[in-house]
Amino acid sequence: MESMMGWLLIVDGGATKTACALVHAESGEINYTTSTSGSNYQAIGAASATEILQALLANVQDFLQKQADSTIAVATFAMAGIDSPKDHEVVSAIVHSAVSALQLKIDTLIIENDAQATLLGVTAGQAGALLIAGTGAIAYAFDGTQIVRAGGWGHRAGDEGSGYWLGQEVIRAIFRMEDGRGEPTLLKNDVYDYLRIQDVTELASWLFHPSYTNAQLAKMGAFLAEAVAKKDSCAIQISMRAAHELVLLACAVLKKVDYQGEAFSLYCNGGAIKHNPLIFKTFSQEMKSMYPQIEVSLCQHQPIHYLIERTKRAYDSL
Repeated sequence: MESMMGWLLIVDGGATKTACALVHAESGEINYTTSTSGSNYQAIGAASATEILQALLANVQDFLQKQADSTIAVATFAMAGIDSPKDHEVVSAIVHSAVSALQLKIDTLIIENDAQATLLGVTAGQAGALLIAGTGAIAYAFDGTQIVRAGGWGHRAGDEGSGYWLGQEVIRAIFRMEDGRGEPTLLKNDVYDYLRIQDVTELASWLFHPSYTNAQLAKMGAFLAEAVAKKDSCAIQISMRAAHELVLLACAVLKKVDYQGEAFSLYCNGGAIKHNPLIFKTFSQEMKSMYPQIEVSLCQHQPIHYLIERTKRAYDSL
């Protein structure tokens, strides 16, 4: 197959950011990367998601036009917001429309849920599970044949233990403190300094401002780790609750693959669990005490790294 040279294109479309890499199909070398804002159509709508992808792919096209061979052998679009067959249709339409607007030459096009694709990359196709506590919270498990999931139903329904949920708990704690309904917490000054605000009414205006996004609220969860390190009891309580919620999520997905206690890898990713050592430590301890054979570890690389692995395997199997 002479078209087997060329490029691998990987697009990781998350809720907070969309990352992109071009990998040389033969050498496996990453020759180009770029990123832009989030492209989850459930959060921003199909039209905006299409625009964001189109702008991203225009940069890819500029790079490819300078290359001797501009053929993309395999393109993986690992996109947030694919939770049902209906979503898959919508996202496929978005991707196809962005690709065709730029007339990119793609031999094999893979469009899948971002976490599912990451799981297959992390486990290298072996059985295992992936828990992601980023802006949202979702868990996937793979038993070697089928992939199952738990969580990821969005911020209105739950996403307990996610960055969004943490941010919400931080903000709630501040309102409680300001009202005199809750204990004092260091989180207040951290958040006020960050938002450059003076008082609780300004916090309320920020929350209900038209430009507000879930990703912005998820950023508020980032103040927990520092407050925990300073022994802030409110921050410790929120972090412990988050860990318990993530344990429930992990156990739910293990049950779905009928996990029987054998040696098994559970990978964790996403800012909410990666940047808060107390959440990860508590989560790991609880999982280990229930399932001694489970190996719990944090993903060492960016998701795009695992998506590249996933795409290379798809390319090799062609």
